[in-house]
Amino acid sequence: MELCERYLHYMSALCEGTMPAPPELALTADTTEERAAQLQSALKSMSVPDFVRLCAKSAGDELDEAIFNHFSEEDFSRALLQMLNAAAELEQPEEKPPAAESTPDPDAGKHAFEVFCDCVELDEQLVAYLIDILKCGDKAAFYKLSQVTTQLDLDPREFLYWLAHREDYGTDDERACAAIMDACFARLYEEKQGELLGALLSGDQKTFELFRTEAPELRHLPAATYEWYTKNYLDRDYPLRFILMCNGVEFPDTPEEDK
Repeated sequence: MELCERYLHYMSALCEGTMPAPPELALTADTTEERAAQLQSALKSMSVPDFVRLCAKSAGDELDEAIFNHFSEEDFSRALLQMLNAAAELEQPEEKPPAAESTPDPDAGKHAFEVFCDCVELDEQLVAYLIDILKCGDKAAFYKLSQVTTQLDLDPREFLYWLAHREDYGTDDERACAAIMDACFARLYEEKQGELLGALLSGDQKTFELFRTEAPELRHLPAATYEWYTKNYLDRDYPLRFILMCNGVEFPDTPEEDK
């Protein structure tokens, strides 16, 4: 198994909880979403080789150290995208007949999309890859990416519709937070304050706490704490939605194509 394959395999298995987590990663959460968030935090300070070595040791897998020879982040990211592209070209999605006796469970679909977002958000290159395949409407590539991250065949149109209506599944606090922060970020985007916007979308606490004292949308809102922002925005996939919108991804008005 090549380095990219091992990386994606371990990343998905840890999010799903199907393999023992190395103690160094401190994955203590019970739910897939919380584990993915903890993993995302841990990977910020850990190299790909160190991550793969830890996971292999925890899983009892033998590693050929040759896969790490001449490793570089740039080459790894390029190889990761090439692997996903090649797999997508080989695997065309099969047409599935409509289910006659069963009704789709909206909670199950919602959960799968959350897992998909959590896994994609772990790697900037995967986010960039997702943007590319959504903009060009490459369903085969999207199906492959969803298989790698969730072991499910997710539909890109249904995913985008769900993400566009993320607030519909949330609390009143979440809807208010999403509206306020989307307005803040839209203003920063128009003002071309990319560095500040990037820090806020990545969840930098010091940046947010300074921003909330200066932003007209937040400075008179006592509830707008970092915990409020984390719970109702960062942990609910809104940063990914905003990034997709800024990069020209179009969101459908309906979950299914017109017949």
